[in-house]
Amino acid sequence: MAVVPNKATESRKNGTGCFLYRLWKAVKCVFCCCCHCSAVNVVEPFVPPADLEPEPDPDPSSPAPDHSGVKTNNESFQSLYSVIKMIGSGGFGRVYQGTRKFDGKKVAIKRIRKIDNNRYLNIPGHPEPLVTEVALLMMMRREPISPFVIQLYEWFEHPKEFTLVMEYPEPYDILLDFITRNHQMHEPTARFIMRQAVLAVQHCIHHGVFHNDIHAQNFLLKRDPVQLKLIDFGCGQLFSRDGYESNIYIGAPDYCPPEVLTEPRFHAVPANVWSLGVLLYKMMNGCSPFRNRRKITQAKVTFLNPTLSKRNDILAESSELETRPEA
Repeated sequence: MAVVPNKATESRKNGTGCFLYRLWKAVKCVFCCCCHCSAVNVVEPFVPPADLEPEPDPDPSSPAPDHSGVKTNNESFQSLYSVIKMIGSGGFGRVYQGTRKFDGKKVAIKRIRKIDNNRYLNIPGHPEPLVTEVALLMMMRREPISPFVIQLYEWFEHPKEFTLVMEYPEPYDILLDFITRNHQMHEPTARFIMRQAVLAVQHCIHHGVFHNDIHAQNFLLKRDPVQLKLIDFGCGQLFSRDGYESNIYIGAPDYCPPEVLTEPRFHAVPANVWSLGVLLYKMMNGCSPFRNRRKITQAKVTFLNPTLSKRNDILAESSELETRPEA
């Protein structure tokens, strides 16, 4: 698949990335209202750190350094890293906790099997196609780097597999596990998590990347400081304004947008917005809003959490905030 040059810049100019930014502001506006609801089974409330703000656009007058040139390492993987234990597995391969030998730094080591249906992408600066996850993670390394997206350190190609060495956000939870423990999450907690999820997705679009698999298992929740990390770019695509064929959608079924089931093509930004909405519903209600294809296409939402802020209360409080004179 060929890449169209300067997609990230073009998406900003045409408002695609800005749409996600407006979504973040809308989420912030809704949840920032004073809520008199009591928390339900909140066992791990968050205190958001003060320094997590949206990333500023780089100064166009000074070219940003490019850290995308992560190469296959000429030294052997075994000489540089030690594997400690497996921490995850699936159809993609396996993930291990490991350490870098020269300084003892903890790393995540992901091994992807070489199979016939591995997908490869062409990206700028590399004459040969790269396996999808490597290609997209290399694009995500270009400045500005997001604190909400997992970072690739280096990668190795072996006769039967690829090995990716990535940052290890410690200590961490899988977001789905955190949601399960915090059934019907307290609204300020959901607001904080949702804010970072939107920023991560917005950052992908700005870098010409469509993650294509946004769901609760693909976010890690790092602690101290508390920070969300978007992971697993194996289903991703290069961002395209022309959209993608619906019959090749490979994201999570529960987060699938209705147009994938009803239209020949779907587009990155609406699909992201839908997936983020499903994620927010899951955080606030403890379950998925749609359980099958028919429910997705009907798109009828029933809120199960009795403590949710009422829409009229939110609108009234938002209007009061907008008309209140500045201090």
